[in-house]
Amino acid sequence: MRIAIIADIHGNQIALDAVLQDLAQQPAIQQIVIGGDLCLNGPCPKEVLATVQSLHCPVIQGNVDSDVVNLTAKKGPKKQSIIEWTREQIGEAGINYLANLPFSHLVSNPGGTDLLVVHANPLNQTEAIFPTAPDSQLEHFLNDLPPTIGALAFGHYHVAYMLRWQRLLLVDVGSCGLPRDEDIRASYAILTWQDNVWQAEHRRVAYDQKAVVKQLKQSGIPTADKRIKVLTEAKY
Repeated sequence: MRIAIIADIHGNQIALDAVLQDLAQQPAIQQIVIGGDLCLNGPCPKEVLATVQSLHCPVIQGNVDSDVVNLTAKKGPKKQSIIEWTREQIGEAGINYLANLPFSHLVSNPGGTDLLVVHANPLNQTEAIFPTAPDSQLEHFLNDLPPTIGALAFGHYHVAYMLRWQRLLLVDVGSCGLPRDEDIRASYAILTWQDNVWQAEHRRVAYDQKAVVKQLKQSGIPTADKRIKVLTEAKY
């Protein structure tokens, strides 16, 4: 069983296309799962939604998807302006699509333990699981998971990493559209059930970042300069 997880696209259609092209060249994948944060903060929110929907795969809701749906979310004026712009781009149908996305997706594995995909952690969409998280924090996030789950895949932090904690393989798949680990290449992960255990491979995919910068400048998205800075610096 091989499962591809793509998260944190953030309206970066060119990066998403590059990831899907790379994925098509990999050994057989049984399922693609989209791990949330589809369209906010990028120049092509409508196009990304159309591409994701065309995949006919499980898609979960991320925190900024919720922000786009809930226009009254408590955000600063700059963030609010990007939310409003994104809503205009995707229209009512896009907003309704984001509103109806589930919190998580469970990949059942008849041959072993299951894989749970969430956006940030199994409890909420907003608190990141950091690679340096102490056991006490991991226990808070993970102790209620049933023993049938052997791997947890997530995004939100935009930094690709994996670690084993107790019985679980924890995999931050990184960000497709806005990496923050000082590697500008798009990130996704493939989780494989092999030798009676879950294993993970991070894939990094080069794409035409200059073209995305041009899109940001021409799209009319508010605070485009800030979006360009985050995209090109790829760090916190």
